[in-house]
Amino acid sequence: MTLRERAGSGEPTHRLVTRSLPGVRDSDDAGRVTAENRVVDILLEYGSAVNLRIDPKHGQFETVRSELARVPESEQVLAGSGREFRASLPADRPLVESVLELPADATDAWVDRTFSLEAFAILTEESWLYYSVPHETHIRECNASERDELVATLNEALEQVPGSAVVPVDGVTSWTTDGARYELTWDRLKRNPDANGSVAYDLERLQRVRVGTTEPALRFDWRPASAESVPRRAWWWLRDSEAARPPTRVRVLDSARAREILDAFDRLRSSLEYSYEVGDSDSR
Repeated sequence: MTLRERAGSGEPTHRLVTRSLPGVRDSDDAGRVTAENRVVDILLEYGSAVNLRIDPKHGQFETVRSELARVPESEQVLAGSGREFRASLPADRPLVESVLELPADATDAWVDRTFSLEAFAILTEESWLYYSVPHETHIRECNASERDELVATLNEALEQVPGSAVVPVDGVTSWTTDGARYELTWDRLKRNPDANGSVAYDLERLQRVRVGTTEPALRFDWRPASAESVPRRAWWWLRDSEAARPPTRVRVLDSARAREILDAFDRLRSSLEYSYEVGDSDSR
């Protein structure tokens, strides 16, 4: 499900990401819903309306239907089929917040928030600002073109939600070396050797990254494949065995560029609270 073109111009520039931390529930202080609601709370100040697609099974469906305007099909911005409603801001903000709220230990509310709220978008007079499909946590997109200060504000709000951040859609940084393109995203180091596809190395396995002392290169220490779960290793064996063997050394154009990339790894470590170390040299 995506936004329809009539939502306005602008491709997503950023997205909200949240690491899956052990033992953390959606409604916890470090939970995914907590992170999204913090972001939405800020973005509602910038929007003029919120469009919601909500299933009739939702506990607040009748309230939404009676209090919000039904969006004609010709004006709908949420792709797919179903009933779409529009909340005006700031007048209908309390109702929007009640639909998004997730009380702790409320099973029915969790189902409503995760599945029966099918999609929602925060709109401005000119375009769209935020789009979410709650049961697809990778679809938490933000149209923040020329809004660097807003992105900074969102990340400041997420400092109290460990493992969450608003990151660029097109990756944190990238570089080309030895005929392959490398791209650092919020959760992976990707290697694109040719036009046939890419290999992705999970940052959860990364233990340390540092800059070489004698050459412009990045050096990596990874947790061994044997430390991964049996299902994960089986998946590598059947589908992507190359991903089980991440690189330990990657050349970079020059030392200055190597430092920039190292800084990007450090920013990710800090904002998403990864456990890997960022070193200054080959020394241990």
